[in-house]
Amino acid sequence: MGDRIVGVAQGEHAQMVDVTGWRMDDTVALIRGALDSTVVLDILPVEAGPDGKHKLLSLVRKKINVEQQLAKSSIIEVKDGATKHRIGVISLPVFYEDFNARQRKDPNYNSAAHDVAKLLTQLKNDKVDGVLLDVRNNGGGSLEEVIELTSLFINKGPVVQEREASGKVLVGVDPYVKQIWDGPLAVLINRGSASATEIFAAAIQDYGRGIVIGEPSFGKGTVQSYKDFDPPNDKPQYGAIKYTTAQFFRVNGGTTQLRGVTPDIPFPTSGAAEEFGESTFDNALPWSQIKPAEYKLDGDLTGILPMLQSRHDARVKNDKEFQYLEEDIARFKAERKKNQISLNEADRRKERDEQEARLKAREKVTGKNDSVHDDGLQANERTLTVELAQEKAAKDAKDILLNEATHILSDEVDLLKGDTRLAARVMPNSTYLQSVK
Repeated sequence: MGDRIVGVAQGEHAQMVDVTGWRMDDTVALIRGALDSTVVLDILPVEAGPDGKHKLLSLVRKKINVEQQLAKSSIIEVKDGATKHRIGVISLPVFYEDFNARQRKDPNYNSAAHDVAKLLTQLKNDKVDGVLLDVRNNGGGSLEEVIELTSLFINKGPVVQEREASGKVLVGVDPYVKQIWDGPLAVLINRGSASATEIFAAAIQDYGRGIVIGEPSFGKGTVQSYKDFDPPNDKPQYGAIKYTTAQFFRVNGGTTQLRGVTPDIPFPTSGAAEEFGESTFDNALPWSQIKPAEYKLDGDLTGILPMLQSRHDARVKNDKEFQYLEEDIARFKAERKKNQISLNEADRRKERDEQEARLKAREKVTGKNDSVHDDGLQANERTLTVELAQEKAAKDAKDILLNEATHILSDEVDLLKGDTRLAARVMPNSTYLQSVK
């Protein structure tokens, strides 16, 4: 832990590409490759220091066990006074598909849509009041999977439009997979939600099917192809090129490119948009619009969103942990704007003491110390014990944003159960209405 990849080569005798300062997604793209091909990583060990001896690690690309990337579900009970609602949460890290198993017609094959369908069926059997899809930091994946997964929540219709370089527009249509969940729905996104994930969130939003909560998404609405000009197994000579071949558009005609998906209920943003997202690329394509696809709304959230926003605002105003999160984000943004750091020891000690005092004051209020803060050290300056302790603390820390997102969905359930006319407007075609009449 703490080792750094500083170079990548496509084979034992290939030229090493220096990736120092590269974006993580570009480095990952360089590391990926054909099954059974070799990639060599230039590693700077954590214990070596900046000027230490490098190590070369040769790896043969194989199929990866994606067990940790599979969809998972849980149930969170949200209490508000005497009222209690059960919210089913499905966490989906990526839109995956075991293509080979599906081709073999394995009934237990793994895919995002297939697995989420099973989880939704179980949550229905568990009598949940609402379902929240947590797709934070989901960088995308299979387009076919996102189309099929979306169909689990809408009646039927187009999910995405794709405009080719020639100008031809293709429409990705719901494959008529049976709609499994037609009750209250929310989608939780952040800046790391990209590509196929944005298509899903946009479709749910455009159909009026559910509430989108969180940060504006990444803004990747383009499709790229990679062309290697060197013959297979030859020494690299001519290089390669990655070029854009198509662009995605929502069913309402707008693209997810550059602007991403704007949440219905926004959460505080960390300011990562300045250095993370499609808008940070020098040659990013601009936002554009085409003719909307032919689709029919599944619901209308316009009348309920102001009420949900009002309840959210009132709740977080009295939620100390949410306030602390907002304070931390504001402090982070202010520090970034300063763009400088004092090298005076007295100043640094003062900053450290102030930080520790803030954390202790918070602990007195909340009764727990689950804050994870920056210790100011580089990866190679920490011991493995400290690194593991920080990782565990981050994992065990309360997920404030997920907690609030479940409360927002619980608010919708509460409003719909209390007003059948409102429920009929929000979800006119839903069998869920039968349970609230």
